[in-house]
Amino acid sequence: MTDPQPPRPSHNLLLVSYFYPPTRDTGAQRPAAMAKWLARAGWNVTVLTTTAFGASSPADGAVDGVRVIRSRDLQTVRARLAGHSKVDSLFDSDSYSGKPHPLSKVIVPEPLAVAWAPFARRAALAAHRERPFDCVLTTSPPESAHTIGHALRRKGVPWVADVRDAWTFEPLRPAFPTGAQHRLDERLERLRLGAADRVVCVSEPAAADLRSRGIADPAVIANAWDPDQDPGPEAIAAAAGLLDEGRTSLLYTGRFGSYGRDPAPFAEGLTRLAAGSPETAGKLEVAIAGPLQPEERALFERADLQPVKVTLLGSLERETSLALQRQADALLLLAQPARSQLVNFKLFEYLAAGVPVLALAAGTEAGRLAADAGIAPIVAADDPEAIATALAGLLGDGLTGPDPAAAARYSYPAAAESMASVLAEAAGG
Repeated sequence: MTDPQPPRPSHNLLLVSYFYPPTRDTGAQRPAAMAKWLARAGWNVTVLTTTAFGASSPADGAVDGVRVIRSRDLQTVRARLAGHSKVDSLFDSDSYSGKPHPLSKVIVPEPLAVAWAPFARRAALAAHRERPFDCVLTTSPPESAHTIGHALRRKGVPWVADVRDAWTFEPLRPAFPTGAQHRLDERLERLRLGAADRVVCVSEPAAADLRSRGIADPAVIANAWDPDQDPGPEAIAAAAGLLDEGRTSLLYTGRFGSYGRDPAPFAEGLTRLAAGSPETAGKLEVAIAGPLQPEERALFERADLQPVKVTLLGSLERETSLALQRQADALLLLAQPARSQLVNFKLFEYLAAGVPVLALAAGTEAGRLAADAGIAPIVAADDPEAIATALAGLLGDGLTGPDPAAAARYSYPAAAESMASVLAEAAGG
């Protein structure tokens, strides 16, 4: 795969993303990869992000040719009150609550509209005065990131809005308690996304929703994997021995902990396999590498899962997790049809690993992309009986692995090439 072609001519691009390294949140991976690959293609990229995951450092000067500006964020006060130096520490433990902030039911569209967006807007306008931008790319969530794009658009800067999770369609945010808040949220979505020169969505269901409501006609650019992040020898060594070589290993990496990734039906499928075919179940190891909420941990510590071996590995370094994916016999993908737009980031990591995937994702965008990549079967994530059957199939004849060519189709060089075309079209217009 060739690097994305440079725009005509080279443009100064501001990429606004709340989630950005050093945070390990998956929300940072698309913006970081896009910034890097667009810079390699000839764009002069400046990233505007938050101080909540760490203050500015000399490394922000020009990593991968990308300049980083970190604006003030009241979330740092929240972290300090909880005894932490930065927000990441609130969520990186092996047991976390996952509860939304109380202000998420008060502030529209979400609390960062007050805690971060005003400071980011000021920083963006100051940076534009210092070195004018030819285009601005804002990515959400949080939805308040688009406030910065709207402000620069009013200064004449072409604006592309990148929507990773839909705003009001199947939202991850908790429902507002009043109708007035809900109507304001919908109005803000229409005003903000409707004002952008172009809109990009990660999934087709989210794009179709915006089209059906006449808000925008988005391009669809899926998430991807970054070839630069292939695990090295140290990560491969760190992952060695974590899985039971005497059993067939089924590995899940990352968090469950959000709407559309409920592990309860999967756990029930395991109990049905254990009860109906204990000899077969005794051949299986389910390994989970990631933090768990207390109720999730309880699911996988149930006695009726035996003789399935459940290994809770806790949080691992990202490179170690990627190496472990390549050592597992199969990888677990979980996406419930309650969120049709759900496209798990780990799907693309799994494609790069080239290992068979147990895709519990029927009725979702993740399931559609998995099928397009040659993965089979695709099973409903909320059907315990079908899950038990699929598990028996894994331990019997095995699963169909992904088409090796799919990894190239869903890599960040290809995704950035598509984004470059959208940006150049907006900037040229």
